[in-house]
Amino acid sequence: MLNPLTRAELAAQITGPVLEPEDEGFAAECAPFNLAVTHRPRVVVGAVNSADVQAAVRFAAQRRLPVAVMATGHQATLTADDAVLITTHRMTQVSVDPASRTARVAAGARWQQVIDAATPLGLAPLNGSSPLVGVIGYTLGGGLSPTMGRALGWAADHVTSMEVVTADGELRSVDAASEPDLFWALRGGKSNFGVVTGMEFALFPVEQLWAGGLFFDGADAEAVLHAYAEVTAGAPDDLSSSIALLRLPALPGVPEFLADRFAVHVRISCLGSPDEAARLVAPLRAAAPVLVDTLGPMPYASFAQIHNDPADPAPFMERTAMLHSLTAEAVGEILAAAGPAADCPVHFVELRHLGGALGRAADNAVGHRDARFALWVVGVGAPDAFTAMNAYADELLQRMHPWSTGGKYLNFMAAQDTGASDVSAAYDEAAYHRLRSIKRRFDPDNLFRLNHNIPPEERPMADDKLQLLIDHAAIVDALHRYTAGLDHGDADLLASSLTEDAMVDLTPATSKIGLDFPALKPRDTVVGVLIPAVGPLDTSHVISNVRASVDGDNAHVKCYATAQHYLPGEGPKPDRTRHALMMNRYDAELTRDGSTWRISRLTIDNAWFEGDESVLLPGD
Repeated sequence: MLNPLTRAELAAQITGPVLEPEDEGFAAECAPFNLAVTHRPRVVVGAVNSADVQAAVRFAAQRRLPVAVMATGHQATLTADDAVLITTHRMTQVSVDPASRTARVAAGARWQQVIDAATPLGLAPLNGSSPLVGVIGYTLGGGLSPTMGRALGWAADHVTSMEVVTADGELRSVDAASEPDLFWALRGGKSNFGVVTGMEFALFPVEQLWAGGLFFDGADAEAVLHAYAEVTAGAPDDLSSSIALLRLPALPGVPEFLADRFAVHVRISCLGSPDEAARLVAPLRAAAPVLVDTLGPMPYASFAQIHNDPADPAPFMERTAMLHSLTAEAVGEILAAAGPAADCPVHFVELRHLGGALGRAADNAVGHRDARFALWVVGVGAPDAFTAMNAYADELLQRMHPWSTGGKYLNFMAAQDTGASDVSAAYDEAAYHRLRSIKRRFDPDNLFRLNHNIPPEERPMADDKLQLLIDHAAIVDALHRYTAGLDHGDADLLASSLTEDAMVDLTPATSKIGLDFPALKPRDTVVGVLIPAVGPLDTSHVISNVRASVDGDNAHVKCYATAQHYLPGEGPKPDRTRHALMMNRYDAELTRDGSTWRISRLTIDNAWFEGDESVLLPGD
């Protein structure tokens, strides 16, 4: 909980709402589409513009709080507990330039808004399967389009510029010429490098698809899967497709013919002619009796009918793997795990066909372009059911290991896949190392870590630099032992700070305040004089501005020592004003003794004095 002043200061910088857990509307503001996670941030900022995002990021950075960002919350990762959560769903601006065939969107725009703006102009984006998914999160994760992905590549490949608020609170405009490393990393690095508040990307002159779905009874899964493997083996780039083994409950939004039954759904999107498209899918239509066939010409604006993704929030788990092939043996393993006779607790097991333009090189972080299929496992239900679902997914992924590239598709990863090895599996090895290097430049404190996190690169410290830090800490400790021994009247502690032949010379300081105090040597004399003289006083020393130079086993140190002295028993009494306050300058030589440093010579001079010098001589 923020204190009222802190909250007021933050709210004064934000146009949108600033909510804490006890505020009305807090839970609704934090609620994601995927209800598998519940966010409990310290504060949620409902951003209306980039300035709001900047203020929220700076607020978090100043307090070393992690930052999470959510537009729609379709992907479940780590909970935003005790964080600053920035919601962007109010930032919905979308504009289309038909001349340049580009769209520009703000942080919270959804695909339906882009479709509504682009399709009347005869243009289409590389959108996802659901019109409700946020444009920016989808694209930063790569963006696997089920409509035109194989023909045109990943959505991230066609981003032309972005605006992003980085961990320092700066709003940066990035493209291939300006901040090229950050531009490269953002496209595939998801939310690891900042909050993207604006994005421009290419649109394509596509008005119509030949698309839809084929539904089969689950008993025919073997025939349909083998036919699908044959069709995809020779498919042209114009054909994008997927196949899902469905076990859907009778819930609102689930068609009656699919409710409470095992079924197979083949999804098709083709940019070719209707005749060519029909020829390509003919083996699928002939594989088994078709329950429902919706394939045919489709306005691009109706793309959501291909997958019919759910429109209502729900808790769901998801797991993924990239496959290099779909052999007959691979089909057999899928059938054994998810076919008609399988005990399958998840709601669908899906394969999305990759290759084509998705396999072409591009200058961004999206990896594993050699994969031929993305395997996706999804289960919907109460989170307490996820244990069994994840155990099932583990077994299925293990079964498919012989055909796995070892990679994962970032947008299909969820909370179960947030470990370091899981996240690195979403990238090619060289790309992952480059991402960590760029992360170190733009987010060295890992402010943006409540995600599939890419940690900043760790630069090993040279042995000599490490030893210098160790020596500096040990030298400061020697000074602290010296002053703490005086403050507490601890003879052993004081002695531990000194070499056997140590000399402590206070005459430069004491002579300035009219006292006659000789140089003390060796250690036993120093301890024997100072402990009776200073130890009984109510004394406190503060060491500051320590500057040390080390040369082998010797060190030279200069620092400040502020020393406040009261008569014995009078320090805690506010009505006692008799004291001696000294600002001294220490000049010391130290010697290494194994891993310990000890003072061999200490000269104390006085910069200024306030009070009654006789306090220092309570016996007189």
